[in-house]
Amino acid sequence: MFCALVVGNAVVNIGSSSPSPGARLSGGLSHSGRVQSISRHAEMDALKYLRNHDVRKARLVVVRMLEGGQKFGESRPCIHCIQRIKRHHANISCVTFFEHGEWITETPSVCLLSSRLSSAERGERGER
Repeated sequence: MFCALVVGNAVVNIGSSSPSPGARLSGGLSHSGRVQSISRHAEMDALKYLRNHDVRKARLVVVRMLEGGQKFGESRPCIHCIQRIKRHHANISCVTFFEHGEWITETPSVCLLSSRLSSAERGERGER
């Protein structure tokens, strides 16, 4: 899975999913009250750009490629990514993703209403 951070009409960063550990998520069982996510999510990887750059307004485009890049797969961000975007990245105005055979653009608040755990967190295996 890949995620482009778009400012104006320019892609300023591209994040990718990885099986390496990702962001720490609240509500875990560790002594710090946080648990390491199962994998690095493309959305969080793309948003690293904002640590060193002052951006007033941006958007995300999330893409999952299947069959060797021949077609798109479902790419709605997981609930944890959308929650983090809402909480820590108010400058993200919308998220575009592929779902049910079409591209959809929603605000993070609307996207959150239908988001769920990632496939890895649900114990599913999928192409990345």
